[in-house]
Amino acid sequence: MHWKAVYVNSRSEKKVSKKLIETNIESYVPLKKELKHWSDRKKLVITPLIPGYVFLKIEEKNREKVFEISGVIQFLRYNGKDAVIYDKEIEILKSIEEKGYYVEGKFGTDLNIGDLVEIKAGPFKGYEGLITQTKSEQICYVVIKSIDFQLKIQLPKETLEKIKN
Repeated sequence: MHWKAVYVNSRSEKKVSKKLIETNIESYVPLKKELKHWSDRKKLVITPLIPGYVFLKIEEKNREKVFEISGVIQFLRYNGKDAVIYDKEIEILKSIEEKGYYVEGKFGTDLNIGDLVEIKAGPFKGYEGLITQTKSEQICYVVIKSIDFQLKIQLPKETLEKIKN
């Protein structure tokens, strides 16, 4: 069995995941904590890291059961087939969720905006990213290729190696 992704109705990720689990289908929604500000209060809110998606592990014979869940729109497709999400990518999402999805650090002068880098250590080891900022905070975009979603993470320069063009 492979992980797959389904599109779901807006703001229904957690409900759909819960219903899938109740029907014995393994599912996962990566979550993040955000401090929301309103005019009269502040509140810590838990929201999906990737809005509109629920990840699930399902056998092909049970694929149609997913559409019985209210809120499921369709499977994420790639080249005419259900897109496969690799275990390593799910592990990265879980690591991001567990660790708060960032690490602080500083870049040196050897890395510049626009440089393509490979991450050499930590939970993102082996992934490529693009440096988008090198001022007070060091931000690298990591692309999870099977869903074409960019995650903005902060990484220390020691974990990055410039990829030669």
